[in-house]
Amino acid sequence: MIRLRHTTLALAVLLGSGLAHAAGAFDQTDKRFVTDAANAGVYEVQAAQVAVRKAQDPKVRAYAEMLVKDHTRVNDELTQLAATRSMELPRELPHELRGRVQGLEREKPESFDRDFLQKVGLDDHKKDIELFEKAQDKATDPDLKAFVRKTLPGLKEHRAQAEKLISSAPR
Repeated sequence: MIRLRHTTLALAVLLGSGLAHAAGAFDQTDKRFVTDAANAGVYEVQAAQVAVRKAQDPKVRAYAEMLVKDHTRVNDELTQLAATRSMELPRELPHELRGRVQGLEREKPESFDRDFLQKVGLDDHKKDIELFEKAQDKATDPDLKAFVRKTLPGLKEHRAQAEKLISSAPR
């Protein structure tokens, strides 16, 4: 009886030590990345939705529509991945990002396209790329690493397209 209890206890300890990974829970580094990536993705969808409504140049509007579509898809994938790890994503944007969306809403029509491309297309995508490149090295969850590898080229393409649009836009 005592031997069985020790064996059961040892088995429980062994299973318990791997339980977080077996159940798929993210470690703290992965959780931080998922939260940051989720916030960035939701922000970029909301910012691009503003641009869909306000952009003067049809090319900028098309770019914004592409961002809405692509980032919504990526956000959905990240939400599903987080759910498999029993992680709940933030329900609303942090104050700073909400303020940036509101700032785009107040942007003057004559400067909107260029400012949107600069702020969201270049600056924000540069931050996203850095975030994802860091996660490529530091993430421990294999599914999260795969998500990062799959998503990173699209972020780089978004930034490259913004660079092209800015360079071809009238000043």
